[in-house]
Amino acid sequence: MRFGRLAVLLLCAPLLTGAAELKQRNITTQAQTAESHSSFNMMVLQSIREFPGGGGYAAAPEDVRRVAQQAVVWDEKRGGLVLSPHKAAPTFCSAAVYMVLLRSLQRWEKQTKLRLPAKAWQALDVRPDQPDGTGTWGRANANGPGFARLAMQLGAGMNFHDIKQARPGDFLKIFWTEDIGAKERGHLVVYLGIENKNGTLHLRYWSANKPGGYGVKSAPLSRMHNLIFTRITHPQNFARAASLPAHDKWLESMQTHSYSFDAVKKACRIR
Repeated sequence: MRFGRLAVLLLCAPLLTGAAELKQRNITTQAQTAESHSSFNMMVLQSIREFPGGGGYAAAPEDVRRVAQQAVVWDEKRGGLVLSPHKAAPTFCSAAVYMVLLRSLQRWEKQTKLRLPAKAWQALDVRPDQPDGTGTWGRANANGPGFARLAMQLGAGMNFHDIKQARPGDFLKIFWTEDIGAKERGHLVVYLGIENKNGTLHLRYWSANKPGGYGVKSAPLSRMHNLIFTRITHPQNFARAASLPAHDKWLESMQTHSYSFDAVKKACRIR
């Protein structure tokens, strides 16, 4: 599905009118649920402000190794993962977004006084021996809907593709063509919102972008073919990271096979 007509849909979509007919207790429940869901989004937005700007874009094998060996490091003496985003540069989109996820989980622990078990944090570590579909990092870094698949398997969030439901701080996989998998051209980002540039609707996002690296960028919605949003609603379920099967064969197959968006929606429970 392309988004060339999305500008018209967004500008002309009618406002929901059924709210007045709902019972007050249901309205209150929905508001409380929305507030709960958006709290982690706020932590994501706070986390990206801590990242450096620029640094360049690169995605060769040595860049993956640099993330694993210098930017995301398990330190037993310091009691967990130590994140050093500046040491990853130049880097690539999935590494940048994965580090934002980890930093947001650390922020969540600090603000809620809850703790993920050490074995979960160790499972969330980035290691150079995790190809696509292997471990948590290998899932998040995989072609196709890797990040969405990880969140679904952990029960940590919800996946959807309707941009009208999106909120700043959602994670987002953009597909620049219809291909998903081996021949795809995609970009993993943090969604920031929609803006109008000279009469054209643009999607605004943060990531490690070509060519400059860490930072905010926008692109016309009409260029995008499919969008997969992931909202982290149950960060406590990252405690299950150490219990995931070692390999996700379906994500591994993304390196050599292509899939339809309908197949992806089913495999990742995309609303």
